[in-house]
Amino acid sequence: MFVASLALLVVAGIRDLAFVAFGWWSAVGTVLLFVDLAVQRLPARLCYLAAGGLGALLLGHAAAVNDFEPWLRLVFGGLGSAAVVAICSMVAPTTVRWGDVRFALAIGGAAAWAGWLALYAMALLATGAAAVVGIGLVVARRATRKTHLPQGPFWFLAALVVVTVVGM
Repeated sequence: MFVASLALLVVAGIRDLAFVAFGWWSAVGTVLLFVDLAVQRLPARLCYLAAGGLGALLLGHAAAVNDFEPWLRLVFGGLGSAAVVAICSMVAPTTVRWGDVRFALAIGGAAAWAGWLALYAMALLATGAAAVVGIGLVVARRATRKTHLPQGPFWFLAALVVVTVVGM
């Protein structure tokens, strides 16, 4: 999965320190994807490593190219995504957990770096994919409407797709 994500980043034309930043994000995100699938948890340390590493490396990239607008989008997109997911967590604490809030920092920031439209597209793609899978599991009688479906994998894959399609 990690090698495939790196290949997508190369095909998208992401280069230099931005490639290192998204490579870091992709490595930690891949681990989080499998952890969330296995135990339905998103460890705080890994979520903060993904967001912090991405932010710090892309800040270096922004300084190198003297263009801080994408980095500011990353910050506000990550914080905004985390705020929206935090509200969802307060409204439906059994469905959306605080690990999702922490992971939204990294996912929202990565998508927003590519653009505001990329952030919205990521949210739509992740939500739509999760809904299709959830409905499919219910129809196949492998889950009920009360079954918790981990959101981290959908968010990570949707952000990866959006970042690579939008490119930079």
